[in-house]
Amino acid sequence: MIAIDLLTERGIDYTVKGQDALIKCIGGIHEDTNPSLRVDKVTGIMHCFSCGFKGNLFTYFGAPETPLEVRIQKIKNKIEKINAETKGLTLPSERIAWKSGDHRGISQKTLQIWEAFTYSKDPKFQGRIIFPIRDITGKTVATIGRLINDNMVYEQSKYYIHPINARIPLYPAKVKPFMNRVILVEGIFDALNLWEKGLKNTVCCNGTTQTDWVKLSLLKLQGVQGIDIVFDGDDAGRSATERIQGIAERLELSVNRYELEEGMDPGAMNRDMINKMRRTLYGEHSTNRN
Repeated sequence: MIAIDLLTERGIDYTVKGQDALIKCIGGIHEDTNPSLRVDKVTGIMHCFSCGFKGNLFTYFGAPETPLEVRIQKIKNKIEKINAETKGLTLPSERIAWKSGDHRGISQKTLQIWEAFTYSKDPKFQGRIIFPIRDITGKTVATIGRLINDNMVYEQSKYYIHPINARIPLYPAKVKPFMNRVILVEGIFDALNLWEKGLKNTVCCNGTTQTDWVKLSLLKLQGVQGIDIVFDGDDAGRSATERIQGIAERLELSVNRYELEEGMDPGAMNRDMINKMRRTLYGEHSTNRN
């Protein structure tokens, strides 16, 4: 038995999205009208990106894991993770640098600066724009692929991270502080949008639940004295802001919170909205186009 067999046995509705099955959260912390708990189809490893609940489906239900399939998958995942953390990932030689023009309001030039590419040899990456994620030493520790066509989101997960369970740093890991501060957003396209419109001191955390004192400490080591948190305008975004503000202040980083309107996210902000935010955070005549 693998994880999706257990879901079927328990009568739990799921939608397959890439390597995961998407189900309503079973953590009991929040109502989940929009299913947000991702379960690895084979191993049963699960994580809710809304509330942070995580664990293993087999353990949760007290069911025996299938020895062969699960062990093989766990070994593969562990090898990939160790390689990424020690010597770094080797990007596929058949990758194609992004040359398809602007995408989601981001110019081709900015996408190329962030080293975007496509890769069709692996089904998990087909139809995605992919970004290599490098740590502060320049080593590639992961890749993140986002669906190019949003109409496919019902068939696959919007994002695919390789390797599974990779520890992703704040990105870009080497920051460009402005007035000794950085802007912290959640997703990579949130950061790209702010970069595109002049705020190049923006970094993304690629999942607020994974942001901890270690990642924020690396900002301080690069001379950052304060962070400006700009998360999604919803309950999850506000809750994450509270948590990360507490961590930052314990590290003696000053914190500004720029709260967006309900339902708005940094990736959807237009130039006027971003210019208004820049003036609020850094002053009427500030510019940041380094």
